[in-house]
Amino acid sequence: MAESTWTFSQTFSTKFQSTRSDLEKRVNTAKSSSPSQELLRSLTIDLAKLTRGLADATGSLPGYDQKQYEIQVKALEKDLENLRASSAPKSKFSFKKKQAAVSIPAPVAVEPRVTLEQSIVAPSKNLEISSHAYTYLTTDSVSGPPEQSELTISDLDHCIVDLLPRASVSDSGSGDIPHNLSPRVSALHIQNLIDTVLILPEINGSVLLHDLIRCVVVVGCHQFRMHTSQKVDVFLSISSNPIIEHCKDIRFSQYPQQLSSSGMGDKPAKELYVQDFSHIRSTPSPHWTLLGDESQDRKWPVEWIRGRGNLEHTLSMLLPASPSLNS
Repeated sequence: MAESTWTFSQTFSTKFQSTRSDLEKRVNTAKSSSPSQELLRSLTIDLAKLTRGLADATGSLPGYDQKQYEIQVKALEKDLENLRASSAPKSKFSFKKKQAAVSIPAPVAVEPRVTLEQSIVAPSKNLEISSHAYTYLTTDSVSGPPEQSELTISDLDHCIVDLLPRASVSDSGSGDIPHNLSPRVSALHIQNLIDTVLILPEINGSVLLHDLIRCVVVVGCHQFRMHTSQKVDVFLSISSNPIIEHCKDIRFSQYPQQLSSSGMGDKPAKELYVQDFSHIRSTPSPHWTLLGDESQDRKWPVEWIRGRGNLEHTLSMLLPASPSLNS
């Protein structure tokens, strides 16, 4: 992605989410009262402006972001439509008349609706690592068409994923998937991970994460977006500002020097500015912090680990503390 396009995307994203959040709050506030027609008109005009702004930005935004913004706008449109319907004056009288018998038309096939949950799942034709527990995973564990440039990592429990470049092919590898994914992968989609450590290379694209609990993520990228996650330590090399939304207990540090192969766009941890779309205020976000310098001294498990006991011990040394029962 060109630098000018990336800058526009970041600027647009911040403005869009701020406007959308404000509009959503106004609609929710109106639901608890009897909104005037003037307020409804104002909400309608502001939503139209938001929709038009998104339409004007089409082609200048990452495809995933564009899709999510459209979903959010449609949700607002539905809420506003329901608000109008509930606020419309109800007629005191109604007239009934006998209905003439009508023929029942044959049922019409309807296209299945795609839910929000389905829309955020990466296409199944991507490269993928999925559905493992208590396993040490490497590039040999990647399946899918070798020509694909997007990788999905999903549904892992108590795993260590090491996708750093390897000098040789292991005995179990088929050789179809390159053992240096860094130049090939343009996007990473990561979702539904529990008690898992990801040691990932530095890529030139985006990393999108959903639903991580008590994990460690080591990655380098140009765009980082995390949603609905908690208790995650992130070791990041990035040339822009990472974004989080609906997250808590997220800690950031630099990409470990001992794992870096390119030094791509490194920002010292103290210079990282994390945009929290769930805390669009002038005060510091309570949902993320910076890790201390001592976090750089961790010993990363870049050698094969055999046996569940050894794997669990390594995870216990790396993962954040378990959430308390009251959290």
